[in-house]
Amino acid sequence: MTEPDEIFETHRRYLTAVAYRMLGSHADAEDAVQEAWIRASGTAAEADDPRAWLTKTVSRICLDQLRARGRRQENPLDLLPDVERAPADADPTVRAESADRVGYALMLVLDQLTPDERLAYVLHDVFGLSFDEVAPIVERTPPAARKLASRARDRVRGAAPRDADQAATRAQRRAVVDAFLAAARDGDFAGLLAVLHPDVEFHLDQGADGIRIVRGAEKVAASAAAFHRYATGYDFEIVELVDGFAVVAIDDGVPVSLLSFTSEGERITVMETRELR
Repeated sequence: MTEPDEIFETHRRYLTAVAYRMLGSHADAEDAVQEAWIRASGTAAEADDPRAWLTKTVSRICLDQLRARGRRQENPLDLLPDVERAPADADPTVRAESADRVGYALMLVLDQLTPDERLAYVLHDVFGLSFDEVAPIVERTPPAARKLASRARDRVRGAAPRDADQAATRAQRRAVVDAFLAAARDGDFAGLLAVLHPDVEFHLDQGADGIRIVRGAEKVAASAAAFHRYATGYDFEIVELVDGFAVVAIDDGVPVSLLSFTSEGERITVMETRELR
């Protein structure tokens, strides 16, 4: 019989990749895998399929963490640059390595899914588990697990507008973000006022000091007018989320902050910053 330590080490990289895709944090992923090993010690070796047994154990731990995180409004997210995914028929270890480096645009979208949707999507679409394997992990029937993954897939592709009205809305949202960025980078106060709703709210993540909320177009424009100074130190990338767009600030290849936008028509109604490191 294969030693438990040997079994665990064989699958550690794969399990860590699964946990990272679920939790969005390398530290949390490593903790989840370690907890799975504590639970699995002596048991995984007796399973007919140790990798499947360990996958289920790690996934359940991650699911519990995501549900608890949602109740506490926690949202850790370690983000990495985009890379090409491994093909679906690749060796599980190769798929795990590739999945561990899927880009931050996808991670931001995954972060907006429900825990069950996220798990079903990650296990099936990223790691290739069948819905018969996914179903007991999310405590659903295989058809229900398929529906979870399908809903998640639609939101991940959220992405592709299905009709002319959706395409127009998407283009309008992007145009508003572009106009804001142009005005903010130039310190154009009037230009900022033109794209901000009179009752706009700006939620600024201040780390340990919590969230500061600035309300009203003039106050928000005054805050955002300094954006051109902030922008000179970083690269930026605009990413599409489920319900709009966001700007990721990147310092030497590492994402450091996120500025997301909610808009109605041609005006921004809410902006939110989030520190990513």
